[in-house]
Amino acid sequence: MITSLCSLILLLGSNADLSALSPEEPAVASIAFWNLENLFDYEDDPENPGDDEFLPDKEWDQNRYGRKLAHLARAIDSLDTNLLAVCEVENQRVLEDLIAESVLVSDGWSIAHIDSPDHRGIDLALLYRAPFQLANAATLHPIDMGEGNIATRGVLEVPLQVSGKPLTVLVNHWPSRYGGAEKSAPKRAAAALTARGVIDGHLALDPLADILVVGDLNDDPWDASVLSVLKAVRERRSVEHPLNLSPTRNGSFSPRLWNPSWSFASGSDTGTYYYWSGWTWNCFDQIIVSPGMLDSKGITLVRDSVEIHHPDFMTDSVLNASRPARFRKFRGKWEEGYSDHFPVKAKIQIEISTDPESDRK
Repeated sequence: MITSLCSLILLLGSNADLSALSPEEPAVASIAFWNLENLFDYEDDPENPGDDEFLPDKEWDQNRYGRKLAHLARAIDSLDTNLLAVCEVENQRVLEDLIAESVLVSDGWSIAHIDSPDHRGIDLALLYRAPFQLANAATLHPIDMGEGNIATRGVLEVPLQVSGKPLTVLVNHWPSRYGGAEKSAPKRAAAALTARGVIDGHLALDPLADILVVGDLNDDPWDASVLSVLKAVRERRSVEHPLNLSPTRNGSFSPRLWNPSWSFASGSDTGTYYYWSGWTWNCFDQIIVSPGMLDSKGITLVRDSVEIHHPDFMTDSVLNASRPARFRKFRGKWEEGYSDHFPVKAKIQIEISTDPESDRK
């Protein structure tokens, strides 16, 4: 394998064909996650009672749906990303309509989506384009919510390949804090346990597997579901330490993950989601990586690249210029912004080899 990490770098979001690069030329691509805030179409689906608030008799008609799509497309275009995981989408149709918007239609987006059993009728999906390719079919892992609890989104696993290197993406949208953060915490712990089980399955086969975990976790990086159940920690060195990749005394193997999303809480008025009722910021939308994405082989998270994407046009210039500009009806008036969440993004470096089918060596 011939590699180099000091030559030409592709600009973020470029619709690159990595096969055109020489072995000495690494590539950098952009990945992102965004909660699209109730992207429903305007037609009634009798099998989805969750869409009843998004119909023409509720002022959600073809024109408003079209404006929502146009606004989302503008924001996605500004993200300039190659990989976009999303949540709160009703179905495959809304995703197809979104990537057909004029500013996105020539970008070559593909869709990985599976209908979920969620009671609100909202799903997870992954939009991807060159240099990423789908390696195998996506899988939706169900979350055991326990007896008496309503169904929720699962964990969407999407196996990708780029320049012969495998990348597993887990897209998450954990249960909300409805009813109170403490009371609903076991539901998010169940979601975290599901994701952790998928991760451990991959790491048992390859401790340095490149796994990207993204999503709206409805918990902050310091909450128990993320820190203790998912085992996504703040301290990078503890993830890179050799002992993290060693079995415990009882033989179990569940290495810590690195969560750079703690940086989203670096200021007093920062975050990815603003809770208007409590006048508080949260860092629910997160990017988390496996130990393998911290080495210099295969696919690597670029240091200090994780960030919240909040250009001025996506902020609420009327109510508060630093908050997300939402797209919803509020106190009898429509706010036609973008979403109640900001997207999060990062850069990943892709090792180029002479043999695109070669394994990590």
